[in-house]
Amino acid sequence: MKIPSGLVIQDEKITKYLLVYQPKSDKSKYLALAGYNLENWELLKNDIMNAVEGSEIAKVTPSDWGTQFEVKSEWTGPNGQLIKVITIWQQDEETEFVRFITLYPDKSQET
Repeated sequence: MKIPSGLVIQDEKITKYLLVYQPKSDKSKYLALAGYNLENWELLKNDIMNAVEGSEIAKVTPSDWGTQFEVKSEWTGPNGQLIKVITIWQQDEETEFVRFITLYPDKSQET
């Protein structure tokens, strides 16, 4: 099953969460390895969208608010480093949009 269309990423998810150091479950250091920072946050947003649109869903999970989708993807960051991530999306009940929740490094293929 492919991820539905209508993907939405709120700018704040990138500028105030993913690319800002978090004491718990930080993603900014991993994204920095591929060259992402607050100065090029729009590039990260576009790269996530381009990597996920039309992708196969790895896992579907019902939640209290709708349906969550897990999508594995990879792309090359602005510094040429390959990045492998798992993104979490949610389609809230009675909406047509699928909104971005978070991402984390995909360590499933590491040796």
